[in-house]
Amino acid sequence: MENEFGRGLCYCLALFLCHSERDMYGGNKKLEEESDERFRKYGKTENYSHVTELWFSGASDHVYDLEIPETLPKTLQTKLKRFQSKVLNWGHGLSNTVEKKDKVWAINEAKELIRSIDRHYGIKTEKATYS
Repeated sequence: MENEFGRGLCYCLALFLCHSERDMYGGNKKLEEESDERFRKYGKTENYSHVTELWFSGASDHVYDLEIPETLPKTLQTKLKRFQSKVLNWGHGLSNTVEKKDKVWAINEAKELIRSIDRHYGIKTEKATYS
C-alpha cells in the first residue's frame, strides 16, 4: 500500500529534514516578516510566527507514521515520541503558539535523533561542522 508521506523511522525523519531549508516566499525575509506581523494578532505568544506554523504543517506530515521500535532504549523512544507529538501539534494542532525558535529546535532534534539511532546500532557518528 502506498503512503503519501512515508513510513518508517529514519526515513520519515529524513523526509522531515528535507523541509529544513524550505522557506515561504522564496526566502524573502521581508515578506515573511510582513506575513508574521499580519497574523501575529491571532497568536497566543508574543513571538508567534504564522510562517513557521505553515512550515510545520508541511514538514510534520512526514512524522504521522513514524515507527518507533520497542527495541530502542526507552529514553530514545521517549525522545522520539516527544518529538513526534510536538511537531504534529505545531503543524496540525492550530495552537497559534509556534515561534521561529521551534523550527530551529525541531531540525536540530531530528538530526540528533538520527545520530542517536545510529549510535544505538553501533554506528559511529560525528556531528558535521556544516549542518
